[in-house]
Amino acid sequence: MKLTLVRPPRRNASDAGLSVPPLGLAYIAAMARELGHSVDIIDAYATGMSWAAFEERIKTLRPEAIGFSAMTPIADVVARAVQVCRPYAKKIVLGGPHPTAVGEEVFTEMPGLDAAVIGEGEPVIGPLLDWWANGSQGDAPPGVRVPGCHFTAATPMNPSDIPRPARDLLPNGAYRYLFATRRGFATMISSRGCPYRCSFCDKSVGGSKWRARSAVDVVDEMAELKHQYGVGFINFYDDNFTISRKRVMAICDEIIERRLDIEWKCEGRVDSVDPDLLRRMREAGCRVVAYGVESANPETLALLRKDITVGQAVTAFAHTKAAGLRSLAYMILGAPGEDRAAVQASIQFCRDIDADYVQFSTLSAMPGTPLFSHPRTLDSGVNNPLDADINRTTITDMDGDQLGKLVRSAWLGFYLRPRPMARLLRDALASGSIDEVWRMGRAMGRWRVAA
Repeated sequence: MKLTLVRPPRRNASDAGLSVPPLGLAYIAAMARELGHSVDIIDAYATGMSWAAFEERIKTLRPEAIGFSAMTPIADVVARAVQVCRPYAKKIVLGGPHPTAVGEEVFTEMPGLDAAVIGEGEPVIGPLLDWWANGSQGDAPPGVRVPGCHFTAATPMNPSDIPRPARDLLPNGAYRYLFATRRGFATMISSRGCPYRCSFCDKSVGGSKWRARSAVDVVDEMAELKHQYGVGFINFYDDNFTISRKRVMAICDEIIERRLDIEWKCEGRVDSVDPDLLRRMREAGCRVVAYGVESANPETLALLRKDITVGQAVTAFAHTKAAGLRSLAYMILGAPGEDRAAVQASIQFCRDIDADYVQFSTLSAMPGTPLFSHPRTLDSGVNNPLDADINRTTITDMDGDQLGKLVRSAWLGFYLRPRPMARLLRDALASGSIDEVWRMGRAMGRWRVAA
């Protein structure tokens, strides 16, 4: 069966967000292709395709099966794409965090769907395509939800058994990342699942069990990206790359032993790094470590169930800088219980720990997470300049206008200084992502004029 996997166009023609590879679609494509199905990928977002051009492309192709993936903040865009594709496709399926979190409700939101994949899609896509090809006889395969039919969960695969993403089907030259330090950008996943219990985090697809690939397997893929695709910088999308110190050290040793010249970024926790580990990461090409600091207020950290302390953040950032690595702090402003003073304390904290980069956001909880039903939710949300084509709700006790002004002042106050501006421009020139800096600068410029 011929499968066309799609990332829809931008919500509006004027939207211009970070364009990173749709790694999930590339994994599904690889799995389906390995099982004998014909596959292609349309990344309408990255290529700047208009909605009219997108419809014309689908109308011409008239695919046997179309597959989408959706996170909740872009579910409305995917719903529009499903509606556009419905007259021209025999079958349409949706996977990703959104259908996994909302379940049967997704068919009310998107009545054009024929099926939804619940959980990870790799063990599901082959049986689903075969089931459709055979006339949909009997019950749907495990992992597939069909309106009005019995559902059975699928068993996740070992990440080491999943074929590498079908990157040959992607417009690789179209992808950029704001915090990359070299040209040629790609993303990777070296592990799946997260055992931690953050109250706002969606683990509906990856689950709570941590499943990791071996160091050799990970570095084999890194080498493939460098030599076959000309990649100079990799962003690891693991929920927590540093969860196993032993494995990180093994990955670093493998990179160093092979003399693989490539730079990379990863996500870590402030309670899972130490000076020796960070120095080894730096030697192996790591250039940026991102930490979920979230807040300088212990009460907020307790609400978010981060299971970290403010002191651990201070120590981790000091060790990161001493190792010669750049640090990125993810911050949540205005969580329930916070007032203006608490928000300002978190903003100041980012300067106190000397973070190299910061992403200031507000609290947004996905369906199925403990905080999703919090009574104080702003439907309109408070966006940051990197959200661009994303719709977010905001959970807060604060007035939306007041919180919005604080978020804008946080971005302006941090980045409109000589050192952060020089650092961003230097990286943008090195990585070829100057357009991303320009976009963020325009957004902050509009904020400054409106202030």
